This record gives sequence, structure tokens and C-alpha cells, in this order.
Amino acid sequence: MLAIVLGLGGPYYHDASACLVIDGKVAAFAEEERFSRRKHHKDSRSCAVAAAYCLSEAGITLADVDEIAIAFNPTWPTPSDICTDAELIAELLDPALFGHHRPQQVTVIEHHLAHAASAFHPSGFDEAAVLVVDGSGDGVSATLAHGTTDGLKVLRQFPFSQSLGWFYETVAEHLGLGDWTSSGKLMGLAGYGNNPDRYTLNFLTPRAGGYHLDLSRYGIRPDESVDDQYTDLRYYRRLKNAYAAAYTDLGIPPHRRARTYTSGRTVPDTGYRPEHADLAASAQRLLEQCLTELARETLAATGTTRLCIAGGVGLNCSANGRLAALRGVEELFVQPAAGDAGCAIGAALEVALRRGDLTLPGEAMTSSALGPAFAPGTVRALLDDYGLPYRDHGEELPTAAAGQIALGHTVGWFQGRMEAGPRALGRRSILADPRHTHTRDHINDHIKHRESWRPLAPALLAEAAPDLIGTSTPHPFMIVARQATDTARRLIPAAVHTDGTLRPQTVARDDTDPYAALLAAFAEQTGRPPALLNTSFNHEAEPIVCTPRDAIATFAAGPLDALAIGPFLIRKEAGN
Repeated sequence: MLAIVLGLGGPYYHDASACLVIDGKVAAFAEEERFSRRKHHKDSRSCAVAAAYCLSEAGITLADVDEIAIAFNPTWPTPSDICTDAELIAELLDPALFGHHRPQQVTVIEHHLAHAASAFHPSGFDEAAVLVVDGSGDGVSATLAHGTTDGLKVLRQFPFSQSLGWFYETVAEHLGLGDWTSSGKLMGLAGYGNNPDRYTLNFLTPRAGGYHLDLSRYGIRPDESVDDQYTDLRYYRRLKNAYAAAYTDLGIPPHRRARTYTSGRTVPDTGYRPEHADLAASAQRLLEQCLTELARETLAATGTTRLCIAGGVGLNCSANGRLAALRGVEELFVQPAAGDAGCAIGAALEVALRRGDLTLPGEAMTSSALGPAFAPGTVRALLDDYGLPYRDHGEELPTAAAGQIALGHTVGWFQGRMEAGPRALGRRSILADPRHTHTRDHINDHIKHRESWRPLAPALLAEAAPDLIGTSTPHPFMIVARQATDTARRLIPAAVHTDGTLRPQTVARDDTDPYAALLAAFAEQTGRPPALLNTSFNHEAEPIVCTPRDAIATFAAGPLDALAIGPFLIRKEAGN
């Protein structure tokens, strides 16, 4: 008998997801946004389609699942181990998609525990310091924990009123970069700041053991009792107003991007002002200082040299690079789906551990390819239905695609199982030659329709890592920034950010892996390093593509030159 656990993530009306764990191993994971085609699956916490996919991957039904776990406590602040709320369960798992099967109860895994488990349990470590930092969940915004073969022990937590995630997102929103879903842009803009000392954000103070937030000047005292203002978002609204006043006091009024209508679409102003970049740089540095103190505290309390990271702030590549370089950190694991979607992984693995299905340390997570894949026959039938001219290159597809990239073309790359998390890792990617910065600009401006200052990342064979990123340490998830070497600056400048960093993905040489074969073929054809410019296969307004139909639609709607999908290559120019 198989031991089957289904974890559900994204409980706060965004980033819904599902993860299936069988006999203690992750069998499938997917984010609901990839199916709904609504970024972050905002304003819903239904995990139904992602869960249905996971079950279909294993060839089972919902009735076959032994236990279902959710990554939040619906009765917070009242503790709870299970939830029997039929209406909530039906909201998460629409019975219509599961033969009208209605689970009677689900197991409650506290939000930050689910985050922590998503980082420690797949790390492969027998012991580690675990740091979770996000906006908030179940009233908590940061957790310091100790992971051992017995599981996780929480050492210290910071309340939602001390949230680093909310601090960071309010800076991004104040600068007109978008709502909380766009806070990651601030990391890119920070690189353009010339003077991170220009603004003193003295309401947030790093100090030994962590940090302290005090917005008393703006109407929110740190000792104020605000638990009753959490679930109805009153505190969050007060906080945003307080931060807006604080940033305005610095001489930076709230920025709203001008919009123009041209070429059939509404185009926002994607520029920035020097003071905006300096504020971004100040916020980024302050965040890194606070995270550094938290990491030092956790490492000291656990006596270990291994560090695991999760939570939405864990998606900050620059901060992760700072933590990786911290004295005392010998090994670092960051969950590639560090945001709320990844809580499905943590909740499922935590329940599997408690049931005795998982023994720690488990297998180290080295790939995030956990989503749907599509057979060549399915792809061919769709291409034929659309009447698209294509060539079937079979196993030579990587060589053909490398030839297109070597000619300076941008290629949509759709291969194998979809990856987990917000970073494309060679399964649903847009790939290009990293030699020229104008290629990066073309992708940002004309393919992705986003800010020209947004960085793109390099994918490289592991053997090239010492020359390009200065280390042979694997970086499989494009989530830890490194200082670019002089060689990287010279040979792959389009992948190097303005601050001299890059966020690499290293790929082991493997002739059976089309992605690795593509990198090798590009090097063979050009005589340059086995490295490519890699960004997610989507445009600004949509999630990463999931199905062949998504890929074809995105390919057709923009100026991508070619699409490598399964063994097939489609080119926009005549003569496929």
C-alpha cells in the first residue's frame, strides 16, 4: 500500500498550489496560476486544478489520498490541528473536479512551519539552521528554526507587526513598481542606485539577534496590541499608510507610472528616477542587514554551518547571495518555490514525516521539474491543428536550437516537466545568446514587455561555473546571486546585472537532458562558453507557460524567432 499525502499551498487568496507526496517523496507539484492563466491566481485559494493534475500524474483519485494538509490555520489565533469546515474544504478542492468526492477533514500545518519544512525536508541535510521570512502568515512574519533528523524545532518568531516582507513590498509599491506581486522588481532597481546611504530608514534597525521595527512616528507603536486587526487587514492598511508617509518624508512622493496607448496596447512608463534607485538600494541593503542578523542568530543557536531559506523574501537572489557568503555558512539550500506556493511541498512533507513515511535526511532536491509534461504526439497533433510548419529534429533538436541561438535569434524552449517556482529552469524558458546586451534589451522591451532595467540570468554547464561565477558549488535554481567574474563580464555581459552580479543556474553535463545538450551544442558551434541567457517563457501579463497551447500562443503573440517544443522546431521566417 502506498502512503499518499496531498499538500495544498497558497491559502491567502494568492499562489494556490498542490503537491503530491508518495512514500515520502515528492511525485508532483504545480501552481494553480499555470492552469488558470491568472498570475499568482489572485483572489482565489482554490487548488483544485493543480491538485487534479498531481493526482492524474500518479494515476489515482482524491479518494485514494491518505491525508490532505493545508498550510495555514483557518481558526488563527486559536490553535488547531485539523479543519472540518466543509465549505472551506470545498473552496480549496472543488468537488466537481473529483467525482464529487468531499474530504471530511484536512490536517492543519502552521504556515511558517510549512515554509520551514519546504526548505529543510528536501535539503538533504541531517541538520541545519532554518530561516523563514515573508509578509506574514498565521500572525508570524519571520521564524528561526532548527532542523534535525527528528524534524523541526521553532526557536524564535517575529510577529506580523515586525514584517520585513511588508517593509520591502511597500517600498516597491511607493515607487510605482506595482502591488505586492511586483516587489521582486525592487531588487533589480536597487542595482542602479548610486548612493544607498542617501536615505536613512531609521524606523527599521538591524541589531544583534535580528532587527526592530518602530513606526511610532507614523501612528503605529511596536508595543501596540494589533492581533484583532490582522485577519480583516486593518493593520495592513494602516501599515501601508504609515510607510507611505515615511517615504514621503524622505522627499519621495508616491510615484504613479504614466501610461500611453500605442500599437494596440497600454504601455506604462518603465523608466526610473535616480532618487527611486537610491531608495531601492537603501531598502535592499537594509533588508540584507536584517536577514544577516537573523541568519547569524539562527546559526549560533543551532551550532550548524548549514542554512535553509524559505518564505517570500527567500526569492530575493541578492539577499541570498549575501547569506551564502556569510561567515559560518558552508552550505545553503533555498527552496526554489520559496513563496506561498511552496508551502504545499512543506505541508505534504511535514505530514509524511509525522506519519513515518519520510525519514530525514531525505533525498536532496536537485531539480524542480515536478509539473506536467506532454508527449511528442500530443504536441504534433496541436501543431497540425494550427497548421504551423515545423521540422521534427528528434534527438538533434538541441543542436538545431543552438544553431538558431548562435545566429542571434531568441528561442522559446518547451521541454519535459514544467518547473516549480517563479524562475524558469530550462523547461519553460526563453533563451538567447548572452554575448550582447542589446539581446537582453530586446527581450525586456519587445518580448517580455517590461522594464529595460530588469536583469536576465545565465544558464551554464557546471564545468563553466569556476570561470563564470568563481565557484564549482552547484547553483541549480537561479536563486542565489554571485559576483560575476571578469570572464563573465567579458563573455556573457547580457547576463551580468549593472551591480556586477548574476543569478546563475548551473546544469550538469548530461547527453540525455535536452537542456544540457543545448548548452553543450551552443559552445561547440560558437567556441564560446556553454552559457545562455535564460528568462521565463511568458510575457509580463501572464504566468509561465504550462501547456503546448500556452507556448504556441505566447510564441505567436510576440517577436520570438523560434519555438523548440518537444522534438519540433518552428521558425517564424520561411523555410522551416
